[in-house]
Amino acid sequence: MSKKSGQKKVRKTTSRRRDGHEVTSEQALLFIQRLQKAFPKAPRTKRDKERLREYLGKFRDTLLKAVGRRVQADLMQRPPITVRPKDFKKPPQPSKRVARVKQA
Repeated sequence: MSKKSGQKKVRKTTSRRRDGHEVTSEQALLFIQRLQKAFPKAPRTKRDKERLREYLGKFRDTLLKAVGRRVQADLMQRPPITVRPKDFKKPPQPSKRVARVKQA
């Protein structure tokens, strides 16, 4: 596809996802805690894996995707940093010696 001159590609930003599910960090944390409580150890046997599939099958795919997005966003988010004036390096001060030019 060729791009017409003068047109820019604009990314649409919306507050809601297409699937209609928006999950807060607290809701995602609560979901993960309940999952960890139901399955304290990683499922290793076929029976354990089937129990996990049945448990996750109770939830809609859109909810699971929304929780996954929120967890990933929270993990990838930059930690808050407070920048103070003393954190910046001071620029080097010019030397007090001034080069004298000989006049002829």
